[in-house]
Amino acid sequence: MAGVNDVDGFHKMLDIASMAAGNLENLKTKPFVSVIASFAISPLRLCTHSTRIMLEAARHQIPVALSCAPMAGVTSPITMAGTLVQIHAEQLAGIAICQMTKSGAPVLYGGIPGRANLWNLGYQGGSVECGMMNAAIHQLANHVKVPNYNSSGLTDAKIPDAQAGWEKAMTTLLAAMGGSNYVHHAAGMLNCMITVAHEQFVIDDEIIGLCCKVLAGIPTDPESLALEVIDSAARGEDFIKSAHTMKHMKTEYYSGNGVTDTKNWDKWIAAGRIDAWVRARNIAKKILARSNATYLADEVDAAIRKKYDIRI
Repeated sequence: MAGVNDVDGFHKMLDIASMAAGNLENLKTKPFVSVIASFAISPLRLCTHSTRIMLEAARHQIPVALSCAPMAGVTSPITMAGTLVQIHAEQLAGIAICQMTKSGAPVLYGGIPGRANLWNLGYQGGSVECGMMNAAIHQLANHVKVPNYNSSGLTDAKIPDAQAGWEKAMTTLLAAMGGSNYVHHAAGMLNCMITVAHEQFVIDDEIIGLCCKVLAGIPTDPESLALEVIDSAARGEDFIKSAHTMKHMKTEYYSGNGVTDTKNWDKWIAAGRIDAWVRARNIAKKILARSNATYLADEVDAAIRKKYDIRI
């Protein structure tokens, strides 16, 4: 998913995606690209430029996220409920326009509620209220039976510090447990989307993995309930040596990507007292040192580069 600058840019994206898919009909049948259209200028106005992009996406059956992002207290009511009411009205307008353009056009309910920092009227993306409203967005989208797009993992912190950790964890967990279908902005960003950091991508990957573990829930099948294992332990057998423990020890608990430290104090000291930021930087360096995988056949890649001025 990405944004395009204008209708001409949309058609270039459509052409490149069609080349990758084999042809335009293959792409329409099973689209692997989608577009963000920031069609709404809150409160309750349409952006002509972005609406034209939205309509082109609808005509060509390319999924489009109907992004509107009012800030509570500035471009929507100060109350969370009032902001959600306004977003719902803007979303219903966008959905209606797309369906009038082409019946059945694939859309995502794209409400991204934010709040203003009342000290300076800037955007305050890391607040828990943003997480609460984003969780509510899925309920509104589900009410009209449309999948939703929203955001999480934003922070007002300037560096990958503790503040970034709690703001990102709260907003991402709320979006995940709220049922959101497509969560945007969830990794790497700092300072209200002004900054990105390789280390933060690694830390956010850990947070997202933890949230996915929460969503998986606690299995309660007979194997997981482990009644026979408990009975055996009551007769003197050891849990740590049991076949049941060996079978589930690598899958029952989230192991993470390596950025979380679980060593005892002495081993942590001996390893150099490395904190999460440094551990994340070391992991990021290893990832960046790997060779990049290619997802296009060589002939398709060559054809795209011949037709377009690709610089990467």
